[in-house]
Amino acid sequence: MSLPSVPSSVATNQGEPRFGKYQGELPEVDLGRLQGRWAPARAARLLKRKRWHYTFAATPEVAAVFTVVDLGYTSSAFAIVVDLKERRPLCDVSFLGAPGPQVEVSDRPGAGLIASFRTLGGRLSARRGEDDERYQIEVDVSRMRTGSLQSLQWRGELLVAGGPPALTLIAPVEGDGLVNVTQKRGGLLALGSLEAGGKRFRMDGGVGGLDYTQGYLSRHTSWRWAFAAGRLADGTPVGFNFAAGFNEGSGNNENVLWVGDRLFPLGRARFEYDPKELLDPWRVTTEDGAVDLRFKPIYVHREEKDLRLVVSHFAQPVGLFEGTVRVEGRTLTLSHVPGVTEDQDMLW
Repeated sequence: MSLPSVPSSVATNQGEPRFGKYQGELPEVDLGRLQGRWAPARAARLLKRKRWHYTFAATPEVAAVFTVVDLGYTSSAFAIVVDLKERRPLCDVSFLGAPGPQVEVSDRPGAGLIASFRTLGGRLSARRGEDDERYQIEVDVSRMRTGSLQSLQWRGELLVAGGPPALTLIAPVEGDGLVNVTQKRGGLLALGSLEAGGKRFRMDGGVGGLDYTQGYLSRHTSWRWAFAAGRLADGTPVGFNFAAGFNEGSGNNENVLWVGDRLFPLGRARFEYDPKELLDPWRVTTEDGAVDLRFKPIYVHREEKDLRLVVSHFAQPVGLFEGTVRVEGRTLTLSHVPGVTEDQDMLW
């Protein structure tokens, strides 16, 4: 089953959200086109509008991630690097900032993207030109901020050309939220170099993916998430995205598999794990039985904050997936595919 092509905008000419699950890049997350009950007042918009951009890339030796978050009234970022061979973290650093010019997540999730966070001793960015078919990654974190003798340096690219299409989901938000838009890309070829923990890695030949999300979200939001990027045994790039508890309204979901240059939609996801022992194995399945994956965490990035306005429980294990996914009558076997899971509960 193929997904319909992405629409040209989030809203119809009447200002109604174009709820649905699509393939392809949305040119712009133009929430300002929403009208009526879908358009919050200015004060509510400041509090409810959340946007972030997440970047993941991995080789058989190393997995690296970073994210930039703009909540309107505050901002944050983090970066993690895990050595997959030695099974240990090489860097785990978090930043918290005020709103302002030091953080930007643009309204363009694909071509024209700017996602950046700048602070003393730390610069993280993912960018893509208007006519470019690759994302440019630049992460520079000083020893002062890593809290170690080594800095974090990541210069790389994720190639859109030749890769599979993006997933775009426009979904209603339960509770006191309104509309959320997410664009995910996976199975993208990686290039570049990474230096962390005193070790240097070539990212050429690796595989990566991206998560862009922006919407008017509920004050209380929680979810479970799984994302991975690697290769099948024959070398074909593969990636997947699963979520539960979020973006599941109007009968849709954000669950997909990328294989080679193709995108396959998948059913509702289920997560089995021990929230008190996140380093124990996880299991991810779908209700239709097409997916049966096991996740073996290596390291857990944690953020527990109580800032009164924002109270967050955020845990993201990094590790390796194995198992099977059945699509179009074929059963694909995944082995040692790098990825992450996530257990998040936010009051924001």
